[in-house]
Amino acid sequence: MSEFRIKHIGIRTDSAEEAASTAGSLAALFDLSTRATDTAVWAGDLFEVMNSDKRGARGHVALQTDDVEAAMEALREKGIGFLEDTVKRNEEGKITFVYLDREIAGFQFHLTV
Repeated sequence: MSEFRIKHIGIRTDSAEEAASTAGSLAALFDLSTRATDTAVWAGDLFEVMNSDKRGARGHVALQTDDVEAAMEALREKGIGFLEDTVKRNEEGKITFVYLDREIAGFQFHLTV
């Protein structure tokens, strides 16, 4: 089985203001800096506080692995599918990012390098 590490936690909020406030609280608690994007405010590289409802009722968990395609194969053997419209590939054509096809406890999970 592939080795997985938590790369970051995505936390879903209802507005840009709530995302900024939540990211600010996390940044203060863990001595992190914040940076804003169009869809989220990051607290360091650990927390992506989203101001949209794109994925997961509560958010998502980004799982880092050295080989996304090998991890996908191992998970397929357990009956897990993937959201093909979320696949990202590198210049060599290898998959580097993909969401699993289910939520667990309100969180979606994605694999990334």
